[in-house]
Amino acid sequence: MIPKLILSLVSLAALAGCVATNLPPMDRRVTVAADLGTKAYITDVRCTRGSSDYLTFQANVVNNTSSDLGVEWKVVWLDADGVAMDSLVSTWNKLMLAPNDIQALKNTASRLDATDMLFYLRKLR
Repeated sequence: MIPKLILSLVSLAALAGCVATNLPPMDRRVTVAADLGTKAYITDVRCTRGSSDYLTFQANVVNNTSSDLGVEWKVVWLDADGVAMDSLVSTWNKLMLAPNDIQALKNTASRLDATDMLFYLRKLR
């Protein structure tokens, strides 16, 4: 009886692990607020230097629900030492996502000396 119970619990734990990992892996530079849970996630994160020599951030935000979802997002640009750069473009941007919608996000650094970025996503306040 005990071995069957243990096997059942291990099976349930494995199944729960599979359910929890259905979302794509996160980029280390991306922070999704805990209050969003699995309602939204970020895919295809890119930060590249374009022809203008300014870094450009691109990503997709996915509404993983069957209802409208309001979110806010921002990009914080970093210098070569990893310190946040003061910038007027590092403000919260509001976005309404339709059910199961995917929206492309884009932001360009305001200074040429930006070397990386941090991205934040939270529920609309």
